[in-house]
Amino acid sequence: MQETKKIKKCPYCFRNIANDEAGFLLRPDGARFLSPALNEVVSPKRDLAYLYFWNAMGVPEEQVDDNRIYIDNQGMTELNQELTAAGRELAVKHFDTESLGYSFHVEEGAVTLYSNTMICPHCHNVLPHNFFKYEMLMIGLAGSVASGKTVYLSSLMMNGFDAMQRENLVVRNAGGNPHDNYKVEMEKNADRLMKRGICPGSTNKTFRKPIFLEITYRVEEKGMSILTAIYDVAGELIRESAGVGRTGFVRHMDGFICLVDPSQMHLEHSFITKQIPEEEKVLEKLRLMSKEEQISIQRLSNQNGKQVMGQGDYLVEKENSEEYLYERRAETILEAIRSGVGDSELGKKYMALTIAKSDLLEELGEIRGYCGSSLLFERSRPVYGFMNMDHHFLRQEILKQIFDKKVFRLQRNLDDYKESSLFAVSALGCETEEVREDGGEVTKAVGKVRPIRVEEPVLWMVMKYMRERGWLE
Repeated sequence: MQETKKIKKCPYCFRNIANDEAGFLLRPDGARFLSPALNEVVSPKRDLAYLYFWNAMGVPEEQVDDNRIYIDNQGMTELNQELTAAGRELAVKHFDTESLGYSFHVEEGAVTLYSNTMICPHCHNVLPHNFFKYEMLMIGLAGSVASGKTVYLSSLMMNGFDAMQRENLVVRNAGGNPHDNYKVEMEKNADRLMKRGICPGSTNKTFRKPIFLEITYRVEEKGMSILTAIYDVAGELIRESAGVGRTGFVRHMDGFICLVDPSQMHLEHSFITKQIPEEEKVLEKLRLMSKEEQISIQRLSNQNGKQVMGQGDYLVEKENSEEYLYERRAETILEAIRSGVGDSELGKKYMALTIAKSDLLEELGEIRGYCGSSLLFERSRPVYGFMNMDHHFLRQEILKQIFDKKVFRLQRNLDDYKESSLFAVSALGCETEEVREDGGEVTKAVGKVRPIRVEEPVLWMVMKYMRERGWLE
């Protein structure tokens, strides 16, 4: 097959790149060549493009692993000039007809160096597998501080995204570099959650690498695939004065999963078995606490008999401080998305408005009072297709009532999106407690981790994306 030029948007810096412009991340594994030019190529060097990108996204220089081995088109041209002059074999790029990408190959005598790990020529981040072959759906996972975004992602990743698999739906990890530190960290978090019930800690306010998935839907002999990138939209999204460099990526999302913490809902206290005494005094004290201390109070309140606080503001800006206002109102995140994306662009985005930690509501009498509410906590999943759409539509009707009465009026918040839907999920499906383990305090599941349909917001968005392209009936 003749080489085909493909142009895609980098999922990190969002600049357009052509497949023949991509560079390569190399792993020589100790190989040594006769040519000094080749040995220079396979020696680690400071990758300034990579460093500058992550610095701009808020990661301190000392935390960026910029000592890398890579080669770009300019480096390849210079290398070939030296190798040709020395009478050596040329370094070449091979076009892959299957992935529409390239691989790098250089051979000197019995030593061969090969790489198909492509990097963006601008920011030098590793591109996912089949990046130039498939369309990409970009999903921003948004939520206020301590809404459970990182635990949600870990729950999705548990057991190799097993929750998302269906009889005719196959989900694979599509990360381009299996040795990436962040990918390894997330996989360890997912493994600890699955095997020991230990929840990952809160993330900082920096841009995080997305999780890449390849999702294939098969009908008879026909298979339709897309890449899906899930971004952890950290707390900086709701900082009113946050710099564009750190939040500009929000504009490029195709859709959002917006997590609503039960503590953002206006719920009665009559069903609480263990109260934090004198709530008004607690709220007054919150105004003097650091952000981390306030998060601890929230965790404590969730553990104490499903305590849910129904006040408007949770985190309050300290006087003469650079901390920005974090509110517990559920509208805050939607308003921030609207501000970051722009009113005119909302009509191109999907919105999956999702109650997180829904197991905290399972025993609340005022939630159980809604007809059919048991469907919200259903843990079984279909083995065919995307979702049980009959149950999904029934849940929509229940959730519309709950949102309108306990959160906010839906119409004014969701009408401007291209498509919107309501979900109730739980990354754990059980209570948590603070315990001492591994030499420190950790949050641990009480009992077996049994997630409640964590996959549905993602699969709903994938289904809508495919249907728009005529891939589904």
